[in-house]
Amino acid sequence: MSIDQAVALPHPARQSARLNDRLPKGSVYRSVAARNEYFDHYDRIVERLSMPVRGMNVPTRFGTTQISIGGTEGAEPLLVLPGMSICGPLMLEFFECLAGDRMLIAPDLVGQPGLSDDRPFTPRDNAYGKWLIDVLDALEIDKIDILGPSFGGSIALDLAALQPRRIGKLALIVTAGLTRSIPYVRVYTPLFVTWFGYRFLPVKSALQTISSPMCRRWEPQNLDYLDLIIRTTSYWRHRPAGVFAEGQFKDVLEPVFIAFSGRDHLLPFKATRAHAHKVLPIGQEMIMPRSAHMPGAADVHPVHDELRRFLKR
Repeated sequence: MSIDQAVALPHPARQSARLNDRLPKGSVYRSVAARNEYFDHYDRIVERLSMPVRGMNVPTRFGTTQISIGGTEGAEPLLVLPGMSICGPLMLEFFECLAGDRMLIAPDLVGQPGLSDDRPFTPRDNAYGKWLIDVLDALEIDKIDILGPSFGGSIALDLAALQPRRIGKLALIVTAGLTRSIPYVRVYTPLFVTWFGYRFLPVKSALQTISSPMCRRWEPQNLDYLDLIIRTTSYWRHRPAGVFAEGQFKDVLEPVFIAFSGRDHLLPFKATRAHAHKVLPIGQEMIMPRSAHMPGAADVHPVHDELRRFLKR
């Protein structure tokens, strides 16, 4: 199954043949109505993209996976892995700066919001790496450059733990999977309390404030998406791959590009960076000193510029 078989989007996501009037066991959505609201929003993301988008489904041992393809047709492909609860079309929007030079391939994760199979997914036993092997095999891709932001970075590293030869250039932005000791109680309790409260009392004017540990300043369309994720999905159940061990990758990966957020409360900067230097062959490093976990536009623009240069080498 090649990328040439992808079909033009947009299409009404909620009319997918895989959907029916019932939620599957262990669904990521809180109700059928919540799922339909999410899919309506998914369609709107596709429609507002500045690039034409094609889509296709590929089989994996963990379930059918939806792939969104944008950017420059016929250009060298770049796999853009998603952050937690972020669908492929939104990843295309986040990295549209790369669309002029690359064909962007962005999957929806199995078990997370999107058009891939709605079933629980555990990261145990290198499951994300095995899922990604299945995706690449289904797309008939032997080796590819990969961009892994946050949750997606841990998936790229899980693939590297199993089949590093499948990875060309690897760019990691505020990646999960490299933080040895996360202070869960201190970091997650304030988020859990405020986000759980928002689920039952969604005062949208408060969303910028309660989400500030994640991002200093959200764009309006990203706040709309966060509102949707908090209200309609079981966002706390997702776990990234890792933590990856010292010496695991240095002899098998090309030097990587990596960017850190200096005020990252979720993956604390100093501890994460120190472990990354032990684990990875770092060829280029950038630090966004004022950024929280999710960089805002002002923080990430210089990273995008360097990322373009890194991927062209």
